[in-house]
Amino acid sequence: MTRIIFFLCLALSLNASAFRLNAEGLYCEIEGAYTSDGESVYGEFYMYSNDYGEADGAYTEDGDSVNGECYRYSERYCELEGAYTSEGESVSGECYIYD
Repeated sequence: MTRIIFFLCLALSLNASAFRLNAEGLYCEIEGAYTSDGESVYGEFYMYSNDYGEADGAYTEDGDSVNGECYRYSERYCELEGAYTSEGESVSGECYIYD
């Protein structure tokens, strides 16, 4: 029983520190993001926490603003979720966290 508790605690502590880089306060540059109509998306997301960011000056090639969130899935990348343009088009893609 003691071994099970030890390994459970070890697994939880490893999961909690999965990312070495603290992304809070950093920017995430959009890479390979497109609208539902195939328009390229540019700009950045600001990381409000280690795992979550919001669009900050993101826009389409036609100049439409982009709003939405991103969630971190690896050391340096976030997936855009719930992102959309000012015209209502959905946006999908990812961004790269830089320091």
